[in-house]
Amino acid sequence: MSDDAQAALLSGVRVVDLTHALAGPFCTHQLHVQGAEIIKVEPPGRGDDFRARPFGRFDCMNGGKRSVTLNLKSESGREVLNRMLSDADVLVENFRPGLAAEFGLDWDRLHAAHPRLIYCSISGYGQDGPMRDMPAIEWSVQSASGIADSYLSRNPDAMDLGIGMLDPGTGFVAASAIIAGLYRRTQTGEGTRIDVAMLDTAFLLGANAIAATLLGGPPGLGRRPTMARYRTATGRIFIASLHPRWFDRLCRLIGADALLADDRFATPDAREANAEALVAAIEERLSTRPAEEWEALLVAEGIPAGAARTFPEIAHHEQTRTRGLMQTYETPQGEMEAVGAGFRLGGVPTGVRGPSEALGASTDGILGTLGYSADDIARLRDEGAI
Repeated sequence: MSDDAQAALLSGVRVVDLTHALAGPFCTHQLHVQGAEIIKVEPPGRGDDFRARPFGRFDCMNGGKRSVTLNLKSESGREVLNRMLSDADVLVENFRPGLAAEFGLDWDRLHAAHPRLIYCSISGYGQDGPMRDMPAIEWSVQSASGIADSYLSRNPDAMDLGIGMLDPGTGFVAASAIIAGLYRRTQTGEGTRIDVAMLDTAFLLGANAIAATLLGGPPGLGRRPTMARYRTATGRIFIASLHPRWFDRLCRLIGADALLADDRFATPDAREANAEALVAAIEERLSTRPAEEWEALLVAEGIPAGAARTFPEIAHHEQTRTRGLMQTYETPQGEMEAVGAGFRLGGVPTGVRGPSEALGASTDGILGTLGYSADDIARLRDEGAI
């Protein structure tokens, strides 16, 4: 193990990852970038569904994880997993609720066999309740949770699904809960059962809006002429001029002092009542310069503003490079750039250690450490258990 890996916060923590797709792998990715060892267990032959996705969508969430193939429908495969859990700290699964029990992998059985194990389940709606058994993906839970309605209700395009936020958000919530469980174990010596749901994450992300709507308010901020994505000479720029001092500075900076004396825009209520006219007047002035020039001028005056950038543009921006957000990944297909750790830990190393592995690349090696001989491994492979 490298010195950096030894210094990482979760160094020495072993995670058995039974998850697939995005929310679960996002969770274990967050544990990995903080130093945990992740053993990714995948079905033989096909592996994680996301392996077939193009453009690095699998590799960016699974770099540095060790891939082991196990057929959990077979008794031999489950026996291998049980041995694997004997020295594991965390198990993460995102089966549909109830399926883990069918495999004999429910909390009660595993806690009895491995009392120090942190057991985390990730699902759409949780392990109980009337919605428990509903099939769940990002977009169905967004719709059922009210999140989609809060920001897509005015969008007439049925195929515009919005922003994928619940998968990564749920992954973060799960990782946070696991770290809390590991801390609690230092006090009690006991493992913890963790139940994380995408529905619950939707409530966390929408907490402010949910509180407002239950008191009779709108679910969002609504359309505001003084907080918008305005057109410029080269694209759009977000500007917030909600406060009177910001609005005053904006008008003077863009050479639209006349707006300050216009009765239609003299007060916040008047601006709301004449929103379209105000936006048109601001855009007329902004159309004289590129978005990034306006950004520099506006932020120098203390006005929140951001030129609209694409992902490739911001990924190669000096700010992103300074923060060390991007990392070069090794994949079976070659090098790629992707996000590393989305935070700094005061000099403690973070990031992906090693490539994303080909399906099952670590199977023989890990089974060897569990006491399986070469003949045992060959037999398990012949049986379809690995």
